[in-house]
Amino acid sequence: MIKRQSSLRVAALLAPAVLAACAQSAGEEQTPSLGASPQAIIGGTPAASTAYAAVGALVYFHPEAGVLDVFCSGTLVAPKAITTARHCTPSIDLALESGLTPAFAIGPDAFNPTDVIPITDYVNAPAAPGKEKGLLQDGGRDVAVAHLASVPAGVKPARLGLFEDKMVGSAFDIAGFGVNDAAFSYGQRFVGKATARAFNGKWYELLFGGDYNAFRSWYFTDAPSAQPSEAEAKAWYKDYKLENKYELLAGGLPGESVACYGDSGGPLLRGTSAPTLTTYGVSFAVEGTISSACGLGGGYLVFNRKMLDFVQGAL
Repeated sequence: MIKRQSSLRVAALLAPAVLAACAQSAGEEQTPSLGASPQAIIGGTPAASTAYAAVGALVYFHPEAGVLDVFCSGTLVAPKAITTARHCTPSIDLALESGLTPAFAIGPDAFNPTDVIPITDYVNAPAAPGKEKGLLQDGGRDVAVAHLASVPAGVKPARLGLFEDKMVGSAFDIAGFGVNDAAFSYGQRFVGKATARAFNGKWYELLFGGDYNAFRSWYFTDAPSAQPSEAEAKAWYKDYKLENKYELLAGGLPGESVACYGDSGGPLLRGTSAPTLTTYGVSFAVEGTISSACGLGGGYLVFNRKMLDFVQGAL
């Protein structure tokens, strides 16, 4: 997980114990200390149905030990290509540097997948030009396309959808393999409902309905900051913004689901069956808290015309 100088965190896992797992003997039983809970997508429900088979997990894989850990989520959108978040791709490089196989795990449980397809390479979207920084303050446009070594058997790729202005305010599904609780359990595919709330404006102003005092109260009591201060609180409220028409706030309203760490790269969906499943963007950011892992809302890079062109060109 990349931890920025705020409570805003990309939704990747906290600390994969990959090298420790590699050190175990191939003959020993592999029992992950994390990922044991049958839940993910906070407020969601299990997604074992073949309707969501195109949604898989990005994992560290070792032929003798199996799946060692899950670091992101992704969606099959072509026979041998997936969409995910750009900030997930350094973990692909880390796997290769560590002698592991970065892979796409098929099935509802990433630790017990029905198939594991190696990731061969990836293409990152270019950062926004000029002064546009995006919510993560790093140039934004946090999307990537990764290519697979072979075609997953029996999995129909999801369609790519164009996110239009009129879709703000409407409902989507979100899916992924990320954290679901304060114990940071993860690894199973869950799906939940989320409203597309806004795709421009200041992040904290949107999250707290323009109530600075409510934001300030949260900042000093529940935001995971090492050195909270009045100056930092004002800077967060002022500086963190959605890149207009590229980044979307979704989910986290009363009764709705929200993405969490490990759901990065997971899709913003519509469709009720494998043939109709359509992704309109990828999860890339989530607001951390002390009292609960996530809960205020998630950030999504949406496939507007330019981003859709990038994805289609990278397939």
